[in-house]
Amino acid sequence: MSKVRWMGALLVGAGALLATGAQAGVVFTFSKAFGAPSVSVGSSTSLAFTINRLGPAANNITFTDNLPAGLVVSTPNGLVGDCGVGSVVTAAPGSSSVALAGGVLAGGANCTFSVQVTATAPGVKNNVTTGLNSSSGSAPAANATLNVLAASAASVPTLSEWGLMALLLAIAASAFNAVRRKKA
Repeated sequence: MSKVRWMGALLVGAGALLATGAQAGVVFTFSKAFGAPSVSVGSSTSLAFTINRLGPAANNITFTDNLPAGLVVSTPNGLVGDCGVGSVVTAAPGSSSVALAGGVLAGGANCTFSVQVTATAPGVKNNVTTGLNSSSGSAPAANATLNVLAASAASVPTLSEWGLMALLLAIAASAFNAVRRKKA
């Protein structure tokens, strides 16, 4: 192959990497996201993980997500999806971790799975996983933030104007009857 053709092929290959957003040496993209930006204490939202394989097939894809204090896996856990045949997603209800073991992705493939998490304490929850590892490379940790709001105060029941009038009439009638009985 001539020098000009070789350089042209190299430039086309580099252009393909730039067009897909891939960088040399990057074999995975790894991200996570909460289903809602904020929830109240006692409420649940989804927590989704997405892994994209940029290189050739990869096996034994693993990571662990230790949830921050104030978040637990919901009961039931609402697990949806997996990361290939034989992959195991561990998300025990009431626990504070989600883990993937044995993930399998073909070259250029991706996987997404999600679980439900429940907020148990207010505050900003910055959730960071371990790095993603596999038989064919790794990716840095993924992170997402959830704002957990304090539970709203229970509303105090009130009576409408008509309800108050009816209560007033009932009290007045009761008082009138009590006074009549005392005279008799």
